[in-house]
Amino acid sequence: MYRYPIIRIILDGEGMGTGRDMGKAIPLNTMVIAGLPGGMVSGKPSIMFVFDLPDGRWVFAETSLALFLNAADGFVAYYGDPRT
Repeated sequence: MYRYPIIRIILDGEGMGTGRDMGKAIPLNTMVIAGLPGGMVSGKPSIMFVFDLPDGRWVFAETSLALFLNAADGFVAYYGDPRT
């Protein structure tokens, strides 16, 4: 069954750790973001995230390029564009 990509956008993540057991957090040194030219069922591009875990396992997540750009637009609208 195909699952549509979902991104939960939190523009201000301050306090995200509140109420969480930080001892369960896994610090990562590597994160890969890669484009997949025809990654969506529609043939449109998608973005793949790969998180390498310290024990050798890895986590994979994928969303459409459109949703990824919408998220980026939200952050730019909230914080301004740091590239300018």
